[in-house]
Amino acid sequence: MKRPAIFFDRDNTLIVCDAYLGDPEGVRLVDGAADAIARARELGFVVVTISNQAGVARGLFPEESVRLVNARLDKLLRRENHEAIIERHEYCPFHPEAVVDEYRQDSEFRKPKPGMILRAAEELNLDLTQSWVIGDTPRDVEAGKAAGCRTILFRDESISPSRDAAAASSAEPDEVVSSLREALDTIEAAVGDSMWINPPPARSEAAEEMPAEVVEVKEPSPSPGTQGEGRGEGDLGAPATIDSQNHPHPNPLPEYREREPEEPSLKNEAPTLPEEDARPAVVVPPPAEEPVRVVVDAPQVDLSKLEKLTEQILYELRRGHEHAHADFSVSKLLAGVAQAMALAALVLAFFYRDDLVPILLVAIMIQTLTIALLIMGRDRS
Repeated sequence: MKRPAIFFDRDNTLIVCDAYLGDPEGVRLVDGAADAIARARELGFVVVTISNQAGVARGLFPEESVRLVNARLDKLLRRENHEAIIERHEYCPFHPEAVVDEYRQDSEFRKPKPGMILRAAEELNLDLTQSWVIGDTPRDVEAGKAAGCRTILFRDESISPSRDAAAASSAEPDEVVSSLREALDTIEAAVGDSMWINPPPARSEAAEEMPAEVVEVKEPSPSPGTQGEGRGEGDLGAPATIDSQNHPHPNPLPEYREREPEEPSLKNEAPTLPEEDARPAVVVPPPAEEPVRVVVDAPQVDLSKLEKLTEQILYELRRGHEHAHADFSVSKLLAGVAQAMALAALVLAFFYRDDLVPILLVAIMIQTLTIALLIMGRDRS
């Protein structure tokens, strides 16, 4: 059974950005973004982002930056609300006036064309007639209408609008809202108690740890790159599928026209790519943590005990000249001290392995002295 989706524009809708963003450290969530996504999933919608990324075509940052910004967005959303999971990231790095040659083309994925929406619908088996598009510019509304979705124009007065927000539009949104919470209120009211709403899809533990970031590439030969959504003279858009090495692969797609996608057979199974283009979705691992270094301190020698032991030896030596004691032997006492020193040398050899040989030689010499003292003590007795 097909599922409905909510397609969010990224820049100035989910993250605050009125220009081109290629730095993950610059990601700042729009107020209420995490709760809106979590609420959309609770209502049974699949959540997808659709983003023009003209900054790649203009040579401001590589495609890899786009993916890094998306990964940072996922992390911040999950940090704020554990259920705020984006199912799929679509972006288009192409532009007809690109500075970078391989991105200079008028892509079917670049909004206001509906290519990114249609591609996501094909891959995720979505019902576009029950789906919504939320964005801050007229081109988001036009793309949604061309794909057969209902649309919401998002205008938050606390966010500086992008240049394209004031562009003329050939399509009127179904609703205009000033917050993402109001957008979800509108969608929930329109949905009501409709029976077509399905529960959110089950996710594996690995996917729950870090949502998968899948980007599709429609046009041939895009170079590896990054992410950031261009908000100036129109953003670029063609998606690319990422493998485990984060290298995008050309993925020729069927040509789309401005029409509603044909109804595929109803199957309760995950959609698959055509056999020649099939590639596993990638779960982006969380950033690697710094290794933990364990420092083992060398044993501390208690000098006070050594001083007491020396004093005791001197005392016994003096006492030996004055009184003969049947059970006491200076040789045996010295042998005991030497034995303790030999054991201490072995312990030091364990911790100071760089100087292992000299320490072991000292230990052997001390042990030899111990044996000699014991023999002397026995002979005197």
